Amino acid sequence: MIKKQRGVTLIELMVSMMLGLALVAGISQLFIQSQKSFKLQRNLSDMTDDASFVLEALAKGVYQAGASKNGTTNFPEDLNVIGSGFDFLGSQCVTDTNGRNCEYIKGDDNAFIYRFQFSDPLELNTFLCNTTLTYIEDDIVSIYIYKANDGNGTPVFYCKVKQSSGAAQNAEPLISEIKRLDVHYVVRNKNNENDLDDDTFYTTTAANITDWKKVVAVKVYIVLRSVDDKLTRTPATYKIEDTEYTATDNRLYKVFSKMIKLRSADH
Repeated sequence: MIKKQRGVTLIELMVSMMLGLALVAGISQLFIQSQKSFKLQRNLSDMTDDASFVLEALAKGVYQAGASKNGTTNFPEDLNVIGSGFDFLGSQCVTDTNGRNCEYIKGDDNAFIYRFQFSDPLELNTFLCNTTLTYIEDDIVSIYIYKANDGNGTPVFYCKVKQSSGAAQNAEPLISEIKRLDVHYVVRNKNNENDLDDDTFYTTTAANITDWKKVVAVKVYIVLRSVDDKLTRTPATYKIEDTEYTATDNRLYKVFSKMIKLRSADH
């Protein structure tokens, strides 16, 4: 007796193929989502690492603002310091219980410059810019912090330095992909060291400062964007203080900030 042969019908074959395709599509979608998630996390991690690095470097460097060998800030007049557009005016110097005190920090809402006097070789270890300085006692060091686009149109955080005994050095890039640099200043209210009635502070923008010698701290906001584009479905929004901004692309954006006290505030 001949046994009947059994096989796969066309319908069964089509169903099997459809199930196989659905399985492949599901795995592919899972893989794509996994890659996208990894890309998001990698960009966010890089942004956080860059922000941590530059803010810690700023805190260490800007703390030196106004420091001097004998505790006074008798710095000379210096106009348009290293091309910053900010002038340190000798006419702004005053004499108080600490001696002759002159401007040691100046800026606007998107850049600033500060200076200090070398008094110890160890101060080289707190230097912000990635450049070589020679310790010369009593030299006045000016540091210019700003943001600008490089030759490729990438926004970069720059640091430029000048020692009073030499020429200004080339600007050094610290980190890239910094979309915004916003600077607010903490100002001491009292008019002199003997004014015990008003030792309060307030935070303001550069336009409202009439006496830069009263600045005791800076609050720096930096907005970093991801290297990769097309990471979000819609342009991201971010906020600095009470002002909200909307990106023009589909990158990740994140705001980082740090309050930095100036060493001169202890004097």
